[in-house]
Amino acid sequence: MTTRVPIRQLQQHASELIDRVAAGERVEITRNGRLIAVLSPPDPEQRVMEDLVRTGTVDPDNAASARGLGDWQPLPARPGAPSRLSDVLLAMREEEDR
Repeated sequence: MTTRVPIRQLQQHASELIDRVAAGERVEITRNGRLIAVLSPPDPEQRVMEDLVRTGTVDPDNAASARGLGDWQPLPARPGAPSRLSDVLLAMREEEDR
């Protein structure tokens, strides 16, 4: 969904408009009826990559040079860390329950 607002409304309701963008809405900003800027949510792939970096799944240096999720390299396994995906998911669920 796209909403068009004058710059004055952006100035007066910036927080509300940013919340709408964070929820997935696109907001077009106008000045004197002319489009001057667009606020849009981040690319979903970029958001996933940032989440992977934040959780330590992807090396930040690798993420910066990757051209997309297909290029990322996982971090080397830590000693004692589960190696099977099902073990990783189980560990994550146990962590959430705590």
